[in-house]
Amino acid sequence: MTTRLFRFEDFRLDAARRELWQGGERLVIPPKVFDCIAYLVEHRDRAVGRDELIAAVWGKADVTDNLLDQVMLRARRALGDTAEQRRFILTMPRFGFSWVAPTEEVAAPGASPVAMPSPALPEAPPLAAAEPAAAAVAVPARQARVRRWPGAVAVLAALVLAAVAAAWLHGRRPADTAVASAAPAALVLPVEVRAEGAFGWVRLGVMDLVAERLRLTGRPVLPSDNVVALTRDRGPWTRGSPAAADLGRVAGASLLIAGEAVLAEGRWRVALRTILGTDNEILVEGQASDVLDAARLASDQLEAALGWSPGSDDPLPGDPALALLLRQVDAALLADQTGVARRLLDGLDPDHRTLPEVRFRHAAVDFRDGDLAAAQAGYEALLGSLSADDAPLLRARVLSGLGNVHLRRGQPAELEALSDQAIGLLAGQPPSAELGRALTGRAIARSTQGDFDAAMEDFARARIVLESVGDRFGLTRVEVNIGILDARRNRYAEALPVLTAAADRLTAFGDFTNELYARVALARARLELLDPAAALAGDERLRELIQNEPSPALRRYASLVRLLVQNANGRLRAGQVMAEALSTDAAAAGDGVMGALAAAMVARAALAQGDAARAAAEAARALQVDWSNEGPLDYARTWRILAVARQQVDAPAEAQATLAALRDWVADRTDGGIRIQLALAEGALAPPAQARTAYEQALALAETRRVPAELIEIADAYLPWLIREGDLARAGVLAGRTAGWAGRDYEAALLQLRLQHALGNLTGWRNALARARTLAGERVVPAELLRAPSPQDRIVSGAPSGA
Repeated sequence: MTTRLFRFEDFRLDAARRELWQGGERLVIPPKVFDCIAYLVEHRDRAVGRDELIAAVWGKADVTDNLLDQVMLRARRALGDTAEQRRFILTMPRFGFSWVAPTEEVAAPGASPVAMPSPALPEAPPLAAAEPAAAAVAVPARQARVRRWPGAVAVLAALVLAAVAAAWLHGRRPADTAVASAAPAALVLPVEVRAEGAFGWVRLGVMDLVAERLRLTGRPVLPSDNVVALTRDRGPWTRGSPAAADLGRVAGASLLIAGEAVLAEGRWRVALRTILGTDNEILVEGQASDVLDAARLASDQLEAALGWSPGSDDPLPGDPALALLLRQVDAALLADQTGVARRLLDGLDPDHRTLPEVRFRHAAVDFRDGDLAAAQAGYEALLGSLSADDAPLLRARVLSGLGNVHLRRGQPAELEALSDQAIGLLAGQPPSAELGRALTGRAIARSTQGDFDAAMEDFARARIVLESVGDRFGLTRVEVNIGILDARRNRYAEALPVLTAAADRLTAFGDFTNELYARVALARARLELLDPAAALAGDERLRELIQNEPSPALRRYASLVRLLVQNANGRLRAGQVMAEALSTDAAAAGDGVMGALAAAMVARAALAQGDAARAAAEAARALQVDWSNEGPLDYARTWRILAVARQQVDAPAEAQATLAALRDWVADRTDGGIRIQLALAEGALAPPAQARTAYEQALALAETRRVPAELIEIADAYLPWLIREGDLARAGVLAGRTAGWAGRDYEAALLQLRLQHALGNLTGWRNALARARTLAGERVVPAELLRAPSPQDRIVSGAPSGA
């Protein structure tokens, strides 16, 4: 048997086995990304229209252009096809795409190539690592356990990891340069290059040089990696165009500078012009035999034309040849071409390779390529040769780089210690991107160790610093972290606008993995604030992001949140399909915890619909795995559901045993949300006097936490109990506290319906029933509430039982 094998450059694509290899390394890419590459390769003899590609890969026509563009962007990144001159996938304006790389098709034996180890890709576990399922419900243990990173904290780590790899590229600025934080930020666009020969690096290299020199004047200038992310596959940029205005708005820049580098008759001409932010176009140019000298001259002329005070000289080495090569290295890294950067560095002579600037870049390339051992060795050796007095800024960068290695390895204590050193070196200096990154790193370390207040202080400081130096990308990631920490501290209303704005900016930056984290946190915050419709409005974007996310663990976690959103909107059939798919995926991956979480969500929905038998079965299945350290509140809730469901199916002895196990687990925990779950379980199983005490205790705890969803959860158990006990006065007070959400949340609407029915208020009952039915979706309104009440049905409020 033979299979079709395609070779192009150092890649080989096995369409039958759905494998893409680069050299001896198998690349891990999302399925749709592979499908698009394979289809273009197989039809390389012609251009492929967008509609044709969508139909071939997705099999339907309702795929958005935005989704296709995201997938093609990821395809180009996987192939390293990020230069201005496309080597593999060429965009055909207003039509589609064309495969342009020389490609050889060969017949290969049916067996796969010799298996190589998969690359060690960083995966942020959504809630936990996989655990084997136990044969029976595991009684929650009280003894101390090795603490893994909770899901939201792992999110914080992933957000930083996505930024650190190239962060040093845009932080080069002498420590004595002042930053005028009140001045508007400037943005230097990639320059257009007109030259014969291997000058592709000039596009980003000159952009980076000009931005750096303008930054030396003390003005905030967007870091180059921000600009690369914002301008990829966009443009052209012309003065006064809507595209330029939109770019300035998204980037937070009021001054946009475009450039052109032209080589003619052995001399370079670099021209710079303002396309946004000045009343009239400012056009300057510099000419020299060396492109960097021409760029420096043009930058100096632009500073003078703008009325800015001139800055100091470049911080790169004085050796012109070495400075030129390091510019090429930096441009390669900005373009995600680590192989090019490594070849340039390896081509230096032995004396140059020992220079700190070269060794630092070599370690950074190792980190970008995932060789953590080599990166750590390089950073540590460099630290041993750098003096804090002579090179404080470079030493701080090395400390941050080494801290990122420890972060990737899940060692927050080491990260915190290294970040402390970096912050100490930069203390008293003007704000810098390096200080912002060091503060962010320490915040991550503290948050992973549970010190959320200290983490929030560091994030707040990092936010101020990054904003003052114009690092919009770094600022956005910090804001996502702040939003997540606000949510972890039950400040959902504060988290909502922060997460919303940050998620939209991440879309513009093309940072889709971190956008997925942000939108997952956003969906959960909206559910906690009892706005399920708003959470559902963002579901399509979540689905698109999940479909193209390369991390299986993150895909499963985000799918779990989508399941919550479906159930909260009464889309029970869709939720069931998602739960089944998630359980199957988790089982195939050996992810016992995610399978347990999916079962816990099904149990919660079943109990809400009155199916106690299924709720008990699913909750018992969920608790076969101890995931208490990963989601302690949901874990406690699942034990409470199991106890209540067993009570409802006439298994009081099992219900009491379950309550005793929950009580034992909660005994040494102080979290208010966990203790609310225990109080609700005790209220459901206790005699009337003790039940009232337990429910009132839950209400008191909710009052301190001020989470709307928790108040509804308590009222959902307590209000029917009060009605059964004849205490309509107290029931009315409780219903009044939840009435504000009855227009958008089904459970809140159902509480109003229960009260109006108990009061025998026909008009109020009709209005409440109409509202509940509008919000119910596929949920079934309890049969006893569908019958119109009569005055004789009115429950007479009496003295509270047990009073």
